[in-house]
Amino acid sequence: MANDKHDRNGEEIFVENKKFEKKLLRKIDFRIMPLLTLLYLLSFLDRVNVGNAKLAHIEHDLGLVGNQFNWCLSIFFFGYTLFEIPSNYMLIWSNPSYWISSIMLLWGIVMTLMAFVKSFLGLMSARFFLGACESGLFPGVIYYITTWYKRSETNSRIAILFVGNSFAGSFSGLLAYGIVRLDGKAGLKGWQWIFLIEGLITVIVAIFSFLLLSNYPKKTKWLSDEERKYAVGRLKNDAGKAHVEHFNKGQIYAALTDWKVYLAMLHLGMICVPFFSFALFIPTIINGMGFGFGNCKLFLLMKLILNNNYSNNLSTIFEPHDTVKSQLLSVPPFFCAGISTLIVAILSDRQRIRSPFIIFCSFISIIGYILLAIPSVGTAGKYAGSCIVGAGLSPALITSITWLTNNIAGHAKRAIATAMVIMCANIGGAFASQVYRQKDYPRYIFGHSVSLGFLVASTCTSIIQLFVFITLNNKKKENPQSLLEGKTEEEIKNMGDKHPDFIYSL
Repeated sequence: MANDKHDRNGEEIFVENKKFEKKLLRKIDFRIMPLLTLLYLLSFLDRVNVGNAKLAHIEHDLGLVGNQFNWCLSIFFFGYTLFEIPSNYMLIWSNPSYWISSIMLLWGIVMTLMAFVKSFLGLMSARFFLGACESGLFPGVIYYITTWYKRSETNSRIAILFVGNSFAGSFSGLLAYGIVRLDGKAGLKGWQWIFLIEGLITVIVAIFSFLLLSNYPKKTKWLSDEERKYAVGRLKNDAGKAHVEHFNKGQIYAALTDWKVYLAMLHLGMICVPFFSFALFIPTIINGMGFGFGNCKLFLLMKLILNNNYSNNLSTIFEPHDTVKSQLLSVPPFFCAGISTLIVAILSDRQRIRSPFIIFCSFISIIGYILLAIPSVGTAGKYAGSCIVGAGLSPALITSITWLTNNIAGHAKRAIATAMVIMCANIGGAFASQVYRQKDYPRYIFGHSVSLGFLVASTCTSIIQLFVFITLNNKKKENPQSLLEGKTEEEIKNMGDKHPDFIYSL
């Protein structure tokens, strides 16, 4: 038996069995992570395929003028930001298999119907509702992972999802390249086929996810009784008496009034300015460095494979061969970002600490931005700087999200807090789209300086969290009696991460 001892009150005492736990963890990974990665990949595909539609002449066919297409990109984030908290609120009221599958089905339907929009307002409306329906996936999946894995196991799982974005971006261009060949079939344009086919794929996967997506460990059917008991027990043991599974409205209030959540929101909002500006504009930045390859058919072929929404937006600024060069040379910075994210996630999980990795990676990115911003640095140095920025920013962001979830106890409180933080991160992303201006080409000193400033500020908030909040509050918990004095048994039961048994993760 994995767990068969009881205390004086008759409550079961968790007994660790490392061999049994390792086997159980592999089973959970196999059933949970591939499906979550697929869902997140499809959400990213449906989000960025409008860029592929642009290459298939959606602007001309809908009569879009001026910056109307850019507004169609931006309106997505309005819907996404508004509905993140309500979506996670609904998630804790229902089961993940129902709610996550339902919102996926809804955005798949919106994606499919987008193939039949006839005007600017139609595309705007569809993009808004696409954002509203997709808004619950990422914060919902982050919360869902925390209900299956211990705090020391979450960062590497979240990193796997996030790194999948890079593959999704490349796959988006390759898939769209094949689909647009259907242009004219059944009286539909190439961009209509992109929306229609990718939307239907999402609808089909959503239907299957109703059956394949598991609920919480206590309710899942593919675990044996012994595995289920151990899966629940190890999570309780990880959180101590701060483990709260039942829904309590007080947890919602606790999330809305916890100042460490707002500090995390500030931190994520600031670090997402350089992060999203890097993701959006790295081809633009590299283009300004003056690389040249000439017109080569190989590069034109690679353009079709590597195209994604971010680089497609540059086609109105640069000549086609320049865009291809930028896309190709933007691969190494993203590759560095992906590899470093996985390495840092694994190391931070093993060491069971977050903030030192966040601060270290932030300083790495600061060095990269300094190389980019100094005019006297040569082309090779600036390109190295772009790779250094990527290698630091991505793991700093992912580990920051994990740090917040690690320091929130109580399922409902963690769900709402996660949505609050991701919402603020997207606000930072919206601001990031204005950082690199065409008039600053080719050096982009203004953009580099703004990104550097926000990165320094976000690093300072990390240090404040580490030395002010985490250290001081953990010290207070060394005297548990003072924290429990005057509280009823029910109040102590619902203290969550404020319980003296819950030690905040560094």
